[in-house]
Amino acid sequence: MIDKNDKLLLRSIIMEHFTNPENKGLIENEKNIYVKYQDSPTCADAIDVQLTYENNQVKNAKFEGVGCAISTAAIDILCNQIINKSKEEALNILSNYHNMIVGQNYNEDILDELIIFYQIYQQGNRINCALLGADGLKNILESEVK
Repeated sequence: MIDKNDKLLLRSIIMEHFTNPENKGLIENEKNIYVKYQDSPTCADAIDVQLTYENNQVKNAKFEGVGCAISTAAIDILCNQIINKSKEEALNILSNYHNMIVGQNYNEDILDELIIFYQIYQQGNRINCALLGADGLKNILESEVK
């Protein structure tokens, strides 16, 4: 469990996912790939989010594009969190994450490393950054994945 009160730790996790994202780079030539373009209405952040979904499970999650530290770290961690999850499990994580980002009730126990963004709701200008990739993943799961 991550110590939410350790501000230095939270910043270092964000910077690690920003400077060395594990899930950056789209996959080509695979079956059951879904891609959604996301751009921010408030800044220059623009990314493609990608899911590979087979056998009722997220097999892979990737992204590509340009984003600030918050949007890049958030989508990188989100990708990690939903891989090997069912559609319902992934949507539950995304829903709880969204609730946390906008300051509503959420289940901290299922968010794991995403908890580093627990105070984003206090920074109105960062909410769009934190939700950019999450909204794309949610859209794919709700609209395209059967």
